[in-house]
Order: sequence, then C-alpha cells, then structure tokens
Amino acid sequence: MSSQQTATESLNQPGARRLSLIMIGLCLAVFLTGMDQTILATATPVISDEFGALADISWWSNAYLLTLSSLQLFYGKLYSLFSIKLVYLSAIGLFEIGSLVCTVAPNSIALIVGRAIAGLGAAGIFSGGVLITTKLIPLSQRASYLGIMSGVFGLAAIIGPFLGGALTDRATWRWCFGINLPLGAVTIVVCAFLVKLPPRDLTNQSTTALGKLSELDVPGTVSLVASLISLLIALQWGGSTYPWNDGRIIALLVVFGVLAIVFFITQTTSFLGKANTIPPAVAKNRDIWFAASYAVGITGGVYVAVLYLPVWFQALRGYSALSSGILLIPLIAGYVVGSVIAGGLTSAIGYYNPGMIIGSVLAIAGSALLTTLDLSSNTAHIIGYQLLYGFGVGFGFGQPSYVVQTVLDTIDVPIGVTLITLLQNLSASIFVAVAQSIFQGELRRRISLASPDTDLSDIAGSGAGNFLSAFPPGEQAAARQGYSKSLLLTLYVSLALSASSSVGAICTRWGSMKGDIKNEATVTEKEQAESDDVALRAQSGSEDMKSEDATAVLPTKEPITRSS
Repeated sequence: MSSQQTATESLNQPGARRLSLIMIGLCLAVFLTGMDQTILATATPVISDEFGALADISWWSNAYLLTLSSLQLFYGKLYSLFSIKLVYLSAIGLFEIGSLVCTVAPNSIALIVGRAIAGLGAAGIFSGGVLITTKLIPLSQRASYLGIMSGVFGLAAIIGPFLGGALTDRATWRWCFGINLPLGAVTIVVCAFLVKLPPRDLTNQSTTALGKLSELDVPGTVSLVASLISLLIALQWGGSTYPWNDGRIIALLVVFGVLAIVFFITQTTSFLGKANTIPPAVAKNRDIWFAASYAVGITGGVYVAVLYLPVWFQALRGYSALSSGILLIPLIAGYVVGSVIAGGLTSAIGYYNPGMIIGSVLAIAGSALLTTLDLSSNTAHIIGYQLLYGFGVGFGFGQPSYVVQTVLDTIDVPIGVTLITLLQNLSASIFVAVAQSIFQGELRRRISLASPDTDLSDIAGSGAGNFLSAFPPGEQAAARQGYSKSLLLTLYVSLALSASSSVGAICTRWGSMKGDIKNEATVTEKEQAESDDVALRAQSGSEDMKSEDATAVLPTKEPITRSS
C-alpha cells in the first residue's frame, strides 16, 4: 500500500477521538433542529401573554415548519452539486441567525420571521449530518452511527415540550431559542476544523459555479415549495380558523394539487435534463418509495401520540404539565433504546430489512395497546404500552436511510436522504392535522349527545384543563367520558400509520449494507475508470498510482448484495 493511499484513507476514516468529536458536533445540531419542532408546545401560553398575540400562536411553529419542509429537496440538490461541508456550515449559520432573531424578538412578527429563518437553515442540517457521516464511515459500519443520529433526532422532538416547559418555568421562554446559539457554535467549530471529506467525483458535473447554478431545478423547486406551503397552510387553517368547506381552504388545496402536478411533470419529462430535483435513478427506484412509505407510517404515528397523550394526561388524568412530561419518558426511553439496538443489529448482520419488520410489528403492537387506554387504566399500563410503542418506532426510524445508502449510487444519496427526511416531516404535519379533525368532530358529536344545551364555542374557548367548567355539575361525568374517548380516538391514527408501515417493510427488497466488502470484485470497468480519475485528481498529480488502489480508496459506487 502506498503512502499516498494511506493518507487518503486516513482522510476518509478519521481516528477514534476525532470521529467521536465530529459525531458529537453533528448530533448536537440534529438535536437542536429536532427539538425546535416541538419545544414551543409548552411555552406558547407565556409568549402569547407577553406579546398579546393569541392569534399568532400557530405561526410560531408553522413558520419554522414551512421553510423546514419545503426546502429539504432543494438542499439535497445543493449537496449533490456543491461542497457538502460548505453547504452544511451555511445551513447551521442560517439556523443560528434565526435562533438569535427569536431570542431577542421584541414582538410576534419578529418571532415569526426568526422562526422562518431558523427553518430555512434547519432544512439542510439532518440530511447534511447523514451525508457527512456516510463520507467518513464505510458502508458496512454506518448503521450504528446513523442509528445514534436518528435516535438523537427523535429523542429531541419527543422531549422538546418537556425542555420548553422547564426553560420557561426556570428561566425565560427566550432560552428555548437562546440555547441553540452556544450549542450550534460547537458544531460549527467542530465541522470547520475537524471534518475533512474525500475529494468529490466530478464526473458528468460542471466544475464552475455558474455551471452548477444552471443545474439547479428552478421550476421544480418553485412548484414544490409553493405547493407544500399551500398544503401546510390549508392544514393549519382547516377545521380551526376556517371550516374545511370554506372557499379559502378549498382554494389552497386546489393550488396545492395543481402545483404538485406541475412538479410531477417537471420531474418526469426530459426538458430539464439532469437538472431535475429528483433524478430518474431515484424516482424510478421502487425500494426508495417503499422505504419512504415506511418512514411516513413510523414517523407520522409517533408525532400524533406525542402530541395527544400529554393532553390526555393533563385534561383527564389530572397531571400537571411537568408531570405529564415525566409520564412521557417511557416513550422516549423506548425510542432511544430501540434506535441504538437497531443500529447495532443492522451493522452486525448487514441487512436493514429485519429492523424494518421488527420495528413495524412492535409499533403496531404498542399503538394497538395504547388505543385500549381509558379513564380506569392504571399507571403500569400507561408506562408499558408507551415503552413498547417507543421501542418499535425507534427500531424502525433509521432504517429508511440505510436503504437509501445501499440502493442508490453515491451521487444520488443526498437527494434520497432529503426525500426521506421531507416525507417524515410532512407526515407529522399532515397526520397531526388529520388527528385534530377526528378529535374535534368526535368531541362535537359526543358533547351534543351528553349535553345538548351546551354551547360548543364555550368548550373551544375554555382550554383543555378547564373544559368541564362549561357543563352543569350533573353532566360533567358524561362530558369527561366523552372528552376522553374523543381524545384517545386520535391514537387510532397512530395505529393505522404503524400498520401502513408494514407494507414498506415487506415490499422493500432485501439488500446488504456489507456489499462493498462481499463484492469488491464486482466493480465494473467503468466505475473503476471513474475511480481512477477521481483518485488521481485527489493525489495532486500522482503519476504511478495503480488503478486497483484508486478503486480501493475512492469507489464511486458501493456494490450491493441483494438476495432474490
């Protein structure tokens, strides 16, 4: 082995200490973006009191979600064209700027603007962290590291409300955003000085900035962003601000449908050439879409449970906000343990399919048990059911990203990763709105039966904890029962989504993440020639490197072992 090859491999595979520091930095950034999705759940009452802006509450969360969801595929394109490290650091910089604006916001409008800027940066952070990890860790060893990263992201989203309440009670709500500044700075320093990525394969890519800009899919990006914004606004307003049959909601849904069709046309026709946001190799890969359907089922279901279980704990079981957060810990613990075990298992056996199947089965079992909860359920049942459900979700959450890295060429992995991340975030938004509609509709029906003379608008304005005050004493028991059943009905959404994930688990073809070890001899002559070219450029003029050395150092495509 030449000294030049050894030097290149040391760049690709950092030492244990440097790798540990890099992973800490990446996981910190992932934690912050996941936490920001839910941290305001317990802080909004205090913020609305300070700003006197009750009508803006939804926008403090949705401004972040709009930019986060709508720009993730665009980041995938940026990562495929430009320096991964530079794009990643830019994304963190935007996230930090948005967090700073939120921290010092003098009014509600400034807070909304800050949240939008933070989401603009957050859109590229999780996928960027995954991509950096894939560049530094061999395919056969990635599962454990990516399992930890997925676990951190899910953990942050789940405990966000608990942390938000603690910071608001113990200090000020501004620390919900201020905490991002020092922790995000750690990631910036770590990545700037410790992350050293291998040279990019520039085959079939423009080498000038202007040429790369010409490869951006402007029509596809604009139509996708506008369609997602229309959909998310419709989901936010529908059933709460306006009825679902209101002309404004219908118009937003029509705009979403039309622009979604435009996006589909731009991605399936050839007039954009290679500038398509979703390359044909990704769009036509059945495993990617089955993995995506799996991600949607696993992710959407747990977000519904995380949102509505604390409400049930507080409104029907009499727990305080802090106690309800503590009672959610079994779900969190199950998720974390499941993520870590799944990563180790996948890394050991090399196949992601068992993790998908196990995660789906356990999530179905756990969510089914959660639907059996009622006012007489004891604490042991509440804890045990959450633990099982969280373990199943954690076991399956990271598996779709393993599919992406195994079935796609290296150049298409950024788009595949961001596509999965986009659909995970959208599933949370869409199915939480679906659950809310189910809850409100069922509550109206049950309350009308239990107390025909009660004004439903009084219930809507009373809040979850004080809803019984709207009923005469003789009707409060029936109202409490109706409220509980209506609220727990949302958990059937979690069950349905968990069940839907089984389709993706079963239909995704079996693929080995150890294919690069088992089938090194299967690299084609074309791939070897491309590898030689990239490696020679990386060695700054080396004239004597052997072609097999170049293939060993910088493979452009990691072979895949797939059973029939």
